[in-house]
Amino acid sequence: MSDFSVAILLGALQGLTEFLPVSSSGHLAILQGIIGERWTGDVLFDVSLHLGTVLSVLVYFRTDIITLLKGILPGSFNRKDATIVLCILLTTAVTGIVGLPIHHPVESLFGYPKVVAAMLLITGCLTFLTYRMGSRTKTHALIRPRDAFVIGLFQAVALIPGISRSGSTIFAGVLCGLERTFAASYSFIASIPAIMGAAAVEWGTNSHHVSSLHLVGGATAFIVGLISLRFLVWTLKRNTFFIFSLYCWLVGFVYLAFF
Repeated sequence: MSDFSVAILLGALQGLTEFLPVSSSGHLAILQGIIGERWTGDVLFDVSLHLGTVLSVLVYFRTDIITLLKGILPGSFNRKDATIVLCILLTTAVTGIVGLPIHHPVESLFGYPKVVAAMLLITGCLTFLTYRMGSRTKTHALIRPRDAFVIGLFQAVALIPGISRSGSTIFAGVLCGLERTFAASYSFIASIPAIMGAAAVEWGTNSHHVSSLHLVGGATAFIVGLISLRFLVWTLKRNTFFIFSLYCWLVGFVYLAFF
């Protein structure tokens, strides 16, 4: 395969698995390992893919994001919107405080595929519990700082390869009483500050290494990410979220049994 074909493949995989609760980091690690050393450990390329997916969040939830930003301005201040923004910042802070000390030890787990497979089984359980918890009635107007704190903790745990960030944070939101679709939108919007910050640092220090492959991969992740977001929200509304737990269990058990 040509480098451009591989960049498109990895971008599509990132866009598909970043939002679906199946662990994008686990899938990327496995595929990059299969493809070869050329694509393993390219942090700038991985950041480019994540930047593509965060841009898809900005586009998909643009109306919600604009509303939140307007709600914290002096002339159009809205307490409900300001509370959500405060909670997003709290979630980001908790994730950073808890996640930074464990970041490097957790990275070493990528070299243990059986651990990744076992974590996929846990992701499947979290996803299934999200499905089984039933309809929740709490709206964004009632989200509390302690809910944001819990979601931030689960987002930090999702640094472990095989634990889905979207799956764990949506589960945390529903566990706190949030309605499923709002839990999902909050989860994705809350990921924006951390990913944009990491992308800015990485691109700023390595901008001279940015190539067309990084741009192609990021653009592919953006396009596929938009489609993936629509599909995820559809499954939440149609109460078919459990299909992702079946997928995680299948992949995890198959790998543990045969590899």
